[in-house]
Amino acid sequence: MTGTLINALSVIVGSSIGLFMGSRLTERYRKIVINAISLVTLLIGLKLSLEVKSIFWVLLSLILGGLIGELISLDGIVEKLGDYVNKRVQKGDIVNAFMSASLLFCVGPMSILGSFQDGLKGDYSILLLKSALDGVSSLFLASSLGIGVFFSFITILLYQGSLTLFARVLSPVFDNAYIASNFYATGGIMLIGIGFNLLGLTRIKTINYIFALILVVIFSKVGGIL
Repeated sequence: MTGTLINALSVIVGSSIGLFMGSRLTERYRKIVINAISLVTLLIGLKLSLEVKSIFWVLLSLILGGLIGELISLDGIVEKLGDYVNKRVQKGDIVNAFMSASLLFCVGPMSILGSFQDGLKGDYSILLLKSALDGVSSLFLASSLGIGVFFSFITILLYQGSLTLFARVLSPVFDNAYIASNFYATGGIMLIGIGFNLLGLTRIKTINYIFALILVVIFSKVGGIL
């Protein structure tokens, strides 16, 4: 759970600085940091995607997973939930600031893929990258919304910690190199999409493809038998 602990610490540090500095923070500094993180996200995504063993299963999983996500409008659900919380958030509103920050930090492919990678391989590089993103985001959020953002580290610990432990339970499945490689390759492609989004080059609804991570395990399991 090293990656999750670092992630939680990044939010604690970031939000603490944000509470202290307040309005003295400027957007241009945030953009410089986010751009650097975006480029590294692309690098990690490319590295993982090159682990692919079956392009066919990865492609099929992304197509079907994306269609399922679009069919149930997963991106829309998350967006509406975020809008609902944000409309209720006011400076000093601890509960809703906590909810808004928790939603931002825990909903997305990086949380799931990073936690699984940490649990299965002890590799927390994705969560380290996410920690940098969350640290910067919490800094600016806390400066505008208040101390509620600080306490969102609890949600990160519980959510990502549970995913990491769950991944360890599933480790026998991922002992199969064929399945594991396709799983990470699928996640890597999603990370590339996230990187492009962060740079403002695209508006890919990466959350809609989350089901691809489940489908690629099933297809790879079947494909490995056939």
